[in-house]
Amino acid sequence: MSTLRWTVLVIAFIVLTYGGLVGISLGDFLPTFACWYVGESRGGDCFLWHVQHHFSGHGGPGYLVRPNAPMLLYFFLLLLVLGKAWCGWICPLGFIMDVLDLARRRLNMGYLFFSQRLRARLAPIKWVLLFLSLVVPLSCFPFFMRSQIASDLSQPYCQWCPAKYVVPLCVGNVEEIAVNFRSGVGIFMTAVGLVVAGLFLIGALTKRRFWCSFCPMGLVIGLCRKISIVKLKKNCQACTRCGICYNVCPLDIEEIFTERTRTNVTYQDCILCMKCIENCPEEGVLSATFCGRTIYRATQKGFFSNPVASGRRARQEPAVGAADTISADEGEPVLSGSRPS
Repeated sequence: MSTLRWTVLVIAFIVLTYGGLVGISLGDFLPTFACWYVGESRGGDCFLWHVQHHFSGHGGPGYLVRPNAPMLLYFFLLLLVLGKAWCGWICPLGFIMDVLDLARRRLNMGYLFFSQRLRARLAPIKWVLLFLSLVVPLSCFPFFMRSQIASDLSQPYCQWCPAKYVVPLCVGNVEEIAVNFRSGVGIFMTAVGLVVAGLFLIGALTKRRFWCSFCPMGLVIGLCRKISIVKLKKNCQACTRCGICYNVCPLDIEEIFTERTRTNVTYQDCILCMKCIENCPEEGVLSATFCGRTIYRATQKGFFSNPVASGRRARQEPAVGAADTISADEGEPVLSGSRPS
């Protein structure tokens, strides 16, 4: 499954970043970071960019509604079909994080682990970013009309999004990694964005899927996860509480491990990367379903054919404190946090 996911991620990155060069356009309201700032080579556009663009008045007098209904329906249809798989399998920014994570592993560097308490404390950040993404564009047009300030505030999240500064570099566009000196607001917005981009690069080298913990796009997709036809399921009665699903989860989601009653364990932060299924040693305990039909399930055969996973189970690692170091993910040292025994 890891090979398949990497293959899909590479293809999606190529299509969304370079597809425009061969006439590919997948639409303007994609639930993923198909960054507008890549330029004409992009194969589609990010949903959040267009929402902010229309909210800020660039769509004309009817900027709140007209003419977005068809594209919004398209957006929700895409969410219905793939749900959080957009995050784990398609997102260009997610692909870059996975590449940086791969580099970290090749360098034998440890990784940071977010405890459940820390995850809970960080959770409001994505809500704040989503709130600012919607409210600031709505207010900037009536208050500032067509001024430079209105322009600089028209896509606030995009000015802070690491995708704006990182993804264009993949097509040789270095224009975005510069401070906008057209106004004081522009200086502030782009300066903050460059700092965030720097933190993103450092974070992605020290924490698996670092930005996913703060991503407002992932939040929107997660809010629609219950209507998505792709789900992560768990047979709680057959679970032996080995804790491997928690160890391998790039988002450090403990609930999949601790859940004892619910069948649907597609939680808000889950990116449907399927690592928990791939590494689960118990037959059919974890599975992925599409329209209610199982498309991938945990098997003992698959587990024992994976030397990394089976070796992890054999070690029977003890639980550790926040300052301890253990081998948890593919022989990697964990720099902080605690894991189940």
